[in-house]
Amino acid sequence: MKIKDEFGKFRKDMLYPTYESLVYECKDYDKISRNKMIDEIVKEYKNPNYLYFICTKKELDFLKKFNNKKLNINDIEKYSWEINELNKKCIFSMTDYKVFDEQLENVKEALELHDKRSNKWEDDIAILIISMVKINANLSVNVLKSMVISLTKMSENDLEKFLGNPLIHFYCRFEDIWHDELSAYEEMIIYRNYLDIFIDICEARKVYGMAGSIELNSDDIFDTFYYGFTVKKPSVKKMYDEINKNVAHELYFKIIDEARVLNNRNYLDVIFQDEGLLEIINKALDDMPCAVMNGFTPKQYNKEIEKELILNTKFTAIPQNNAHLPKKAADEYYKLYFALLEYVNDKYKVSKKLKKIYQQLFLDESELSLIDDYLWEHKEIIDDFINENKYNFNEKELEQVKLFKTAVTSKNFVIIGFDREYTKFLSDDGKIYMVKGIRCDIDKIVDSEELPVIAGTTLLMFKDKIVYNGLLVRYGISFGNDLKVSIIEEMNKAITYYHL
Repeated sequence: MKIKDEFGKFRKDMLYPTYESLVYECKDYDKISRNKMIDEIVKEYKNPNYLYFICTKKELDFLKKFNNKKLNINDIEKYSWEINELNKKCIFSMTDYKVFDEQLENVKEALELHDKRSNKWEDDIAILIISMVKINANLSVNVLKSMVISLTKMSENDLEKFLGNPLIHFYCRFEDIWHDELSAYEEMIIYRNYLDIFIDICEARKVYGMAGSIELNSDDIFDTFYYGFTVKKPSVKKMYDEINKNVAHELYFKIIDEARVLNNRNYLDVIFQDEGLLEIINKALDDMPCAVMNGFTPKQYNKEIEKELILNTKFTAIPQNNAHLPKKAADEYYKLYFALLEYVNDKYKVSKKLKKIYQQLFLDESELSLIDDYLWEHKEIIDDFINENKYNFNEKELEQVKLFKTAVTSKNFVIIGFDREYTKFLSDDGKIYMVKGIRCDIDKIVDSEELPVIAGTTLLMFKDKIVYNGLLVRYGISFGNDLKVSIIEEMNKAITYYHL
């Protein structure tokens, strides 16, 4: 049988998702006919080893075992997963249960390669990636890369090439998504079956999204790919076996999976009116990783929420008052600090955009940061500045600049709390610095509800107080509860400093 004999009967809107998952350079829906889609699919399979890479070892073993022999009813039932997936890939007919005519030569070549490469290592990594995406519904490509590299030790270049694997392309789609928080597009990888509910997923994640992520074991990864659920868990296996007894099991599994993804069970009691079965399904869902909860199961999620309520009380946030320098001291600080930055830039040409800094207003912070970074990496410049005294500062002012040499710079300070007159900065080496703002309290810059917050800055002594240099870089990193516990442990051991 030819592919057109079977897939040519499909409605265009039903065929298009298949076409889009198989053909890399696919055309828009309105710019291609149904027959042309099938032609493009056949053409795609002519690419060298395309069929080999789009099939798992399990599918290739099936094709080898039967070698286009006739299947009996027991075979069809036993190998239902392989048959369904090969059919979705336009390789195997569901009408006469044989390889499509156009694929016979492709299958032959794929099996020859399969015999030579008995250990199909590509499967393990592709299944890992696909399962991660399926469990989460969608992931930032950068986050996915970090996770995969840490687990597989692949180089970033090798992984970048591997993400073009036909098997990954079949199940997942890459798309640039606009993020309001980042004010930029971010490349995302999306599980294709969830494209229809992608907007619902984004909205639900606003409600249930939680920092942190789960660790998957190999059973979870394998089961998620081949069965759709983590069936090694007893409650999930019980549900899986019960649903399989129903004639409409595939439809039921799709409904349950959508409930898993969105954490929305509102309509399950309408579909499953048997109270015993409904209870089994709900218990299973409690133990399944939920996409909008970032892979936590609802049971884990509820425990994390309880833990978070307790942990958040550890990060105090008393409304600040007088937690910054008086106006006169703030003016003096900027006079000295900007003079020092201008001196550095004049001497070492760090920024070509900034010429005048001393006694200037509305300066470009990104350019100031470049000069500031250079200064704190070369503190010896402060001695040159004092010795030359180009700005004719008096002795007290120069003594104040000299104290800048005790500055502490870090990109990993953690702002852990607000007192009425100070902000608490936890450093890498386990010290808590009590810091003043310059012109305003720091809780006007950092929202207390976001604590703890990672920030990059430089702390220095001024007027017998620790201040930050006026440049505070916040990193949009959310803390999971385990990290919060770790920070609290550091806080409990830390010594508090009011001077550098």
